[in-house]
This record gives sequence, C-alpha cells and structure tokens, in this order.
Amino acid sequence: MADILKITSPVVDKNQQTQVRPGSAAEAAAPFQMQDVAKIAQTTAQTGILKQNTGLVKEGSPNILENLLKDPSVTETYLKNIFMLEEIYKLLPANNRTVTDEIERLFELMLLKPGQVAQEMKAQEQVSTSFRGELFTLLRQVSNSYGSNSEIQPAIANLLRALNHHIGNQDIRDAVANSFTYLADRLSSSKNLAPRLQELAQRFRAPDAEQNFQQLKQEALSLLQNVRNSVLFSQDLEKVVSITVYNLSRHNSNKQFLQESAVEVWRLLDFQSRGEFKALLAEYLQAADEGKEKADEGSTSKVMDTLVKLLSGEVQGKISPAEQERMEKIIRSLLSSPSNFTPLLHFVLPLAYQDLHSFAEVWIDPQSQDRGERQDEEKGIHVLLVIDVEAFGRFEAEVYERNREVDFTLYCPPALVEAYQDFGRTVAQILRPTSYYAGNIQIKELKSSRSLMQVFKTLPYRRTGVDVKI
Repeated sequence: MADILKITSPVVDKNQQTQVRPGSAAEAAAPFQMQDVAKIAQTTAQTGILKQNTGLVKEGSPNILENLLKDPSVTETYLKNIFMLEEIYKLLPANNRTVTDEIERLFELMLLKPGQVAQEMKAQEQVSTSFRGELFTLLRQVSNSYGSNSEIQPAIANLLRALNHHIGNQDIRDAVANSFTYLADRLSSSKNLAPRLQELAQRFRAPDAEQNFQQLKQEALSLLQNVRNSVLFSQDLEKVVSITVYNLSRHNSNKQFLQESAVEVWRLLDFQSRGEFKALLAEYLQAADEGKEKADEGSTSKVMDTLVKLLSGEVQGKISPAEQERMEKIIRSLLSSPSNFTPLLHFVLPLAYQDLHSFAEVWIDPQSQDRGERQDEEKGIHVLLVIDVEAFGRFEAEVYERNREVDFTLYCPPALVEAYQDFGRTVAQILRPTSYYAGNIQIKELKSSRSLMQVFKTLPYRRTGVDVKI
C-alpha cells in the first residue's frame, strides 16, 4: 500500500506558487463556450516529436509510398510507363554528342514495327511469371480435372509456394548484392567501408552463395551496422540499409518444405502422371539451380531489355546530376505503376509506323467476370488498350470477348469522333475470316482518362498482393 501511495502522490509541491504571465488574468473572465469555435484562429503548432509520429516527412520520403497512400485505389492516371518512355527521350544531354548518339540508338531499338508487336507481347508475357512451362501446364491440367473438392489443389498450392521460395532466393541474393554495390558507390570516400561493401556484393553473386548464405548474412548484418555508425550515413542510406535487412530475412534456405510438398503432390497423382511429374520437376529445379531459363530463341523482350539499359546506369556517370535525378524519378514512377499491384497481364509497346511514334499499354484479364459471369460459367477476356499517338492524342480501346462474341468500344479525342464512326466496319471485317464474330461496337468521345478500377469492375476484389519481381 505504501508503494501505491507513493505512485498516486503528486510530484509537484502543494505550496508551489504559480506565476501568471504579464498581460494575462489569473481567472477566466467568462466561461469557455464549447460550441463557439469561431475564435480559434489556428491549432497549436506541432512539435518535432509529434509531427514525426502523425505526418509524413515530405523531404526525402519515398515517392512510391506517398503515391500509394494518396491513391490506393489507382484513381489517377495509370499511363505512367508511356509518359516515362517519352521522358527518356528528353534526357538526351545536349553537351555530349557521343552519349546522345548512344541513347538515341537505344531508343530507336526500343521502338517496334507493326510486325514485331505479337512477338514482343509473347516475350513480355514469358517474363511476367515464373510459373510457366510443361511442369505448370501439367499441374493446371491435374487441378482442373480433379476439381476444387479434392486434396490435390491444396497440395499443388503448397508446392507452388515452396517453388516460389526456391527460385526467389536467387533474386533476393541479387537484390542484396545490388544494395551493397549501391552503398559502396555512395560511400566511396570511405577507404574502410567501400572495399568491404564491394567485396561482400561479389560474394553474394558467387555460385556458392546459397551454401554460404548464413555466414554471408551474419557478415552483412555486421557490416550494415558499421555503415549506420559511419559519419557518412544519411537518411537516404537508411532506406537502403532497411530494405537490405528485410531482404536478408526473406531468404529461405530450408529445402525440406519443397521436398515434402513435392512428395505430397506425387502421392495424390495417378500412376500415369507420377513419372511425368517427377521428370518435369527435376528438370525445372535443375534449370533453376543453374540460373538458366528454358526460353525459345528470340523470346527476349526487346522493349524491356532496352529500358533496362537506359535506366540501369550504363550511360550514367556521363550525364549531368540533373538528368541523373530525372532518371531516378522515372524508375520510381515505373515501380509505382499499377501493373505491379494488379492481377492483370500488362504490356508496354512503343510503336513506330512510318513517321509516327505512339506509346501503348495493354491490360488483359483472361478470366474476367466483369459482366456478372458466375463461377461455373465460361469467363470472358477483357482487354484495355491505351494508345498515345503523336500529333493526334490519346485513344482507349476496350474489348470484351465471351463465347466467340467480341464487343468493341473505341474512345477517341473529341476532334476525331466523327472521323472514326465507320471504324466498326473495319473491326467486323477483321473478325470475319476468324471464328469470332462482332457484337456491340461503339465509337465514343474520350472525355477523361479512366482508371483501371473503372474498366475492370472486379479488380477491387482481386488486388490482394504485390508483384515482388520488380
């Protein structure tokens, strides 16, 4: 009880006299009216501690986070990639003819001719997911044939989760190595830290990094603590260090989960499928361990490879700091693109036709239920094509296919609506030699850009994850 009395006793001396500031009365002249708020000119200014807990730090805060917090439903324009491609072309330094020619050549390589569009879309689709190939085709067929009430589907889900951990380890090690390379560059003035950071980055890229990961992880955490204690440490470097620590925690070297999930799927398969499953799984794991992709000749994305060269730093160091800052903004905008937060197929297509350049994005939902399709009904294919054409403006084409019937809606700039009124006949002629037929065709005025949420109605119920391979 004595302790309780001590805690509840007032700390301030009862006999202490409180001094009244000059010009203020000791007692209120009138009672405070709660309903009268007109006399409150402004709220009390926040202290530094309070502000850091209640507001975003504007200076140096991640643009990606701010954009997502400001617009988590993607209601603003979503064609960031298109405008970023246009922005790249404006990065050409006027004072360096050699670098200018190099970037111009890269940009020209990025532009596609009409005959290259189909191959480019196939190439971009190939790199959009790791779950492709004969193994996953077999798993899809087995899942569909057994139905949703069988034990095989949860077993396949566990196997996919285990495979994702297995193949994701290489990406995690690459990300950690890239972080150490970046830190070494930013701390190049430190003769102690920079060489150690660069050496550790090389060890994370070494072939034996998987076997020595636990030792590398301990050395990495110790070195990152030294970076934090350095006088060169800054708020920007804190972000890199935090992401690096997070990536180190995601690495999963436990092989038992993969073995157990594979055995469980094998046990539930019929005798005819077991041998094929075992052979395909072994082939896939061997290719993943060797870091090789089973890809057809010419399946590399021309656009993405060129974009990586433009932004990866091959020409950085030769350009001005102002242009370097603009490149960083482009990368952040590309990372904050809704394509990384939506379960839709996404394609970026910069096109060149005669003397015109256009920049297009395509969004596809191959299993759409935007028109009320039930789970047991055949799903539709919903496509949104957005094109920004030089000297003409912006177009949006929406296509919906179900049961071989194709509905087509074209949204044009106001000045071109009349000129495209007969475009529906062209669409019908294109479909006539195929097994598809034209349904409802409309030509409308594009009054304002529509968000993905407005086009794909069921998207809010499906945005449940983030594409981590960005």
